[in-house]
Amino acid sequence: MKQEHISAKPLFILLGLLLAGGCSDKRELPSSGDKITIGFVMDSLVEERWARDRNIFISTAHRRNAEVIVQIGEESAANQEAQINYLMEQGIDVLVLIASTPHHLTKSVLDVRRKGIPVLLYERIVYNAGANLLVAFDGEAVGTLQAQEMLKRVKRGKILIYNGLSGDFYAEEVHRGIINTLAEAINRGNITIAEDHWPESSRAEEAFTYIGGYLEQSGPVDGIIALNDLQAEAVIRALALKRLAGKVVVIGADADLAACQRIAVGTQAMTVYKPINYIASTAADLAVYLARDNRFTIHNGISDGAFRIPYYRLAPVGVTADNLDETVIRDGFHLRDEVYRNMLLPE
Repeated sequence: MKQEHISAKPLFILLGLLLAGGCSDKRELPSSGDKITIGFVMDSLVEERWARDRNIFISTAHRRNAEVIVQIGEESAANQEAQINYLMEQGIDVLVLIASTPHHLTKSVLDVRRKGIPVLLYERIVYNAGANLLVAFDGEAVGTLQAQEMLKRVKRGKILIYNGLSGDFYAEEVHRGIINTLAEAINRGNITIAEDHWPESSRAEEAFTYIGGYLEQSGPVDGIIALNDLQAEAVIRALALKRLAGKVVVIGADADLAACQRIAVGTQAMTVYKPINYIASTAADLAVYLARDNRFTIHNGISDGAFRIPYYRLAPVGVTADNLDETVIRDGFHLRDEVYRNMLLPE
């Protein structure tokens, strides 16, 4: 396989479009032109956030005179391979991909690139594929925020880490942020990692079963950090069976509505807010740029194993009961009445 056949073209920035890691809404819009077609292959809609990503992406693309053909892979790399082939047959101008796994779609992305179709990876990397661009939240920053909050609440004790899939770029970034932040407390003997678990699937029921089994065999821990809120919900269900919900510090990510409700009533300590409206609209804008061969640059880069690809990294925000109103509610991500539905509204 000759790398020169898939080397990414240089990317140059239009002034004011993207500040590395920034979240400014003031950016130049892609130039108008003939209507383009974006193929958007998603992993699944199991997690609450992904339907929101899809809807914002589509509405932004439509405003840029772009059509979007959405395919849902149902958490299957084989499905996504077939969907990518189908989209190439439809004559798409750019592929946007939320990969089910980082390893199994390399050939598909290489095939798309060889056809001269640019590829934007959304939130998840595909290894050794030489995609044009990765747009994702800073996973290491997510893990750092999670671990910092845990250390505020658990000064001494046992922590269980429930990770994402082994080999997943984002999950490993989050894990690195957690471990680096906990390292000093671990070295001092204040914090012990009871388990550092990498599941076989991303399904919530696996988290529920695993945590239930751990509690049965080893007893309670002081805190649990989960990769996302779907896992955190399963963790809390398992804790509730042992009458431990609200007693064990549980932290997740993605700011799902149910997670924000749990934070309001106290069964979940924290989530990490990733402004979906920003990543989805930015990804749509960049997809249009790639399709129209506009020139831009991004200063961050990351290795996919074989190639260094541009990486537009966005900053996440920690959310606790203290700042629900100033974050997810103020931004309109969730309605205040919905967040506080299970309790009396604070004054």
